[in-house]
Order: sequence, then C-alpha cells, then structure tokens
Amino acid sequence: MNYSNLLKKLQKEVKNIETAKRKKRWKPHQKIMVDYINGSSKQAIYVDNETKIILAEGDKNKGFMHILLGHYKNNDLETMDIINIFEIYIRGIKLASKGVSNDYLTVYMTLKNNKEFRLVLNPINDNSLVVTAYRKS
Repeated sequence: MNYSNLLKKLQKEVKNIETAKRKKRWKPHQKIMVDYINGSSKQAIYVDNETKIILAEGDKNKGFMHILLGHYKNNDLETMDIINIFEIYIRGIKLASKGVSNDYLTVYMTLKNNKEFRLVLNPINDNSLVVTAYRKS
C-alpha cells in the first residue's frame, strides 16, 4: 500500500472515531494531528513552553510519510496512537543514551497499556522536527 492510500485509510478511521466519540471535542494536541491528517494544515506543530515540535510530510526515512509507511502500514501504530503522537512527548520521559541509536537525536518514551511508544526528534535551532514515532515490541 502506498502513502496516499494509507493516508486515505487513516482519514477514514479518524472520521469513524469522530462519529463514534461521545465527547465530540479533541484535546488540543489531538486536534493538531487530526487537522494535519485531514489536510487542514501543511505541518502539525505542537508548542509546549519554549519547545516547538514540527511534524511534516517528510519522506520514506523521516516524518509523517515514514510513520505511515514504516509503522502504520505494519500495524505497529494504530490510528489513536498517531492522533496521540504528541502525548509521547507530553507524558513521556527523555531517554539518555540507552535506546538512542544516534547521539544527535532526542528520544522520548512512554508506556501505555503495556506498550512502549517512542518519539524521535531531531533538534534544529529552537525547533524539534519529528523523525519518527513507533511502538517498540
């Protein structure tokens, strides 16, 4: 399955979740992702204090395209995991060097429902660009 088909599948699943939700409002960090998934914005930008985390389309190796092709396609990440991608940063812990393959990257990890989620950021200037997010088995 290619990127555009995966994106359409994800958009359909988001629509189904919205229809089934009792509480009709998304949390602010979820709304950023839902708007990005639905094409309302070119980037998903989450701002926390002085940290700005940017998720852009990217390519097969990094960014949203990488997350869909590498982790969503393989059922590693589910729709709600993608919607809650910034929650890994909000609720997670910053890893030191253990579990980090590249010293230049910053990795956040959180546990949820006995699943370990990681968010990999590339710090550039005052912003952090999302390289990838995944569930570690």
